[in-house]
Amino acid sequence: MGQKIEKAVFDTFFTENYCAVEYEMVKAEFEAIATAEKEIFTDGYKAANLKRDNFILYLTQESYCDFEAAVQEAFDALNPEILDAVMDVTASQPDGDLVTERYWDTLRELLHEFLLRLYDEVIT
Repeated sequence: MGQKIEKAVFDTFFTENYCAVEYEMVKAEFEAIATAEKEIFTDGYKAANLKRDNFILYLTQESYCDFEAAVQEAFDALNPEILDAVMDVTASQPDGDLVTERYWDTLRELLHEFLLRLYDEVIT
């Protein structure tokens, strides 16, 4: 096992090397997923009052995973050094996911932000 990387070191590396992912980078793929012939919402959405603040809860698991994959692919394409570091740390340290938490949090935040944009531009 190599040298143990501390969370603060990874966070600094992330901050110094992160290239921002913009919605426009996933927009076409998001819209294709949202407008595909398959249903992106569970049956429960029909009984609910679908709104901007709750529509994510009613996405099917498959469509949510498709959106998530689009964000991760865009992120990793722009940030290959960060991806390599995440893979190295998580493979070599038992606490790797905690050390690389900033990466995972950023992906979740981007996904949420981009889904809200999709709702505003396509779903409503």
